[in-house]
Parts: sequence; structure tokens; C-alpha cells
Amino acid sequence: MSNLRLINETTVGTDVFSVNVEDVFSTDFDIYKVTIFGLERTQGSTQTRIHMRYINNSGSVVTGSTYEYATYRLKSNTSFTEANSTGTTYQQYGQIDEYPEGAGLVAYIFNPNNSSSYTFQLWQMMSAYNSVSIAYKGIGFEQTEASYTGFQILEVSGREFSSGTIRTYGLRVDS
Repeated sequence: MSNLRLINETTVGTDVFSVNVEDVFSTDFDIYKVTIFGLERTQGSTQTRIHMRYINNSGSVVTGSTYEYATYRLKSNTSFTEANSTGTTYQQYGQIDEYPEGAGLVAYIFNPNNSSSYTFQLWQMMSAYNSVSIAYKGIGFEQTEASYTGFQILEVSGREFSSGTIRTYGLRVDS
């Protein structure tokens, strides 16, 4: 049996490039569920990618080339493609566009507060841009054995977010 506990809800403000969600990872849980819904861009028709970085115990965003990910993308108008990278400065999720085309994401993060383990992720995302629906499924990890207390959602190419909600849950697994 499992229990899901809401730890934090963060509203994405207008015209922001990044959102920090701090003090959500602790020794209380080994698994966390992060949901992002209604995430949209301010304006324009060029898609934007959602990225994530961890925040360490001293409150600094981890920007080193220590992230790795692999993603399958299934577009409504073509066959699937894949994207992967090693040694990047962020975890990449998927693409979003301006209102009314938003995005929703569910990510599971494993061992973020365990300094003797890597931090792993599994995620799924649905988004749309230029009237094309895209489904994503991905995995990733941060290749440093470190302890993290939070994360940052960001857009790295200078396009701003205009709205959205980020919820972080702790998942307790009972024996």
C-alpha cells in the first residue's frame, strides 16, 4: 500500500524564465511525484522546451554538466522520434507553445535527498504546438551522488512562461 502526500503547490507567475521549488525533498520520502499542468508560454508560435535542474542543500541550482536523459516523442502527425543526451546542464522534458496550447507532465523522482545514491527520474508529458499533439515518455538521472532539497523548472532559450501549476508529492511505500 502506498500513500501520496502533497508537500508543495507552486503557481507559475507571468513572464518568468524559471521557477524554483525549494525545500520539498527530505529524508521523509525516497520517491516524489511532481505534476505540472497548465504550463504555457507568454506569446509567439515558436515552441519552447521545459527543462529541470536540482537545487542542492545550500540552495544553489546545480548547473554542471551532470544530467542525462532519453525521451521518446510521439507526434499526432508523424511517427515517433527520440532524443537523448549525456553531460548536459539540465534535464529536458518536452515542448510547449503559447496559450491555448499548454502542457501537462507527471514525473517520479527517486532518491533526491540520498547523498550516497544517484537521483533518477521517470516522466510522461502531453503537450501541443501549432495544433500538433505530442506525447513524451522519458527517463533521466543526475550523475552525482548528492543530496537535493528542491528543483527548478526553466526555459533555457530565453522564452518566458506565462502560467501553470507545479505540485510536489511525497510517496510513502509501506511494507
